[in-house]
Parts: sequence; structure tokens; C-alpha cells
Amino acid sequence: MPESPIEKTLNEIIELLDDKKVEDIRTFHVSEKSWMTDYILVSTIKNSVHAKSVLTHLEQFFHKCDSIDGVYNHPRVSGDPNSGWIILDANSIVVHCLDQSSREFYNIDSLFEAQGNSYYH
Repeated sequence: MPESPIEKTLNEIIELLDDKKVEDIRTFHVSEKSWMTDYILVSTIKNSVHAKSVLTHLEQFFHKCDSIDGVYNHPRVSGDPNSGWIILDANSIVVHCLDQSSREFYNIDSLFEAQGNSYYH
């Protein structure tokens, strides 16, 4: 079965994060339990400089995308690279990038595990 446009975009985001040396990338398919989004990506960034770089590349990626099937090409950004947690909300795909201490403290993986299928990359 061929990938949907959302799955194609999701895989391109995962590849971008991997290229930028983002660690512990997990994808949660939550469309059956959430009306807000289809996929949530959670990943670990090294520090604020790494966060700024990843944020810049993700924004550039989305701006080059066509708005397809509910994936916005101008995602809403929450958080600050210096805070240890940034979120890009592109409607059907939401990307969380946290530093290790924030990821352990907030433990959002367990929240999303209860919502849908999870995949490690």
C-alpha cells in the first residue's frame, strides 16, 4: 500500500531530525483517539544551540512543503529553544523536541503511548 501524503511528510521529518543528530525519535499515531492531530513526534535535542538549529531546519522544511491533507506549511511554534522544549504544530503532525532532562521530567512519552501506536526510529 503506498504511503499517504501525511506519511510521506512524516518520514521526511524523521529523516531531517535524524540528519540533524536528534536522538530517541518516537512517533505516536494518535488519529483514532485525538481530533487534534494524526501523528506526534517526540525527540531529544542536545542543548539550546542544537534546538535553535533543529527549529530553523524544521521551519524551512515546512515552508517548502505544499499544504497537503491538513499539514500546514507554516506551523505554529511554541516554546523557546532556551527552555528545553519546542513544539511545532503543523495540524496533522505535531513535533516535540525536548532536552533530556525535560523529557525525563515531563515524561510525555507515557502520555502519548496511552493514546496510540508508538514507533521508535
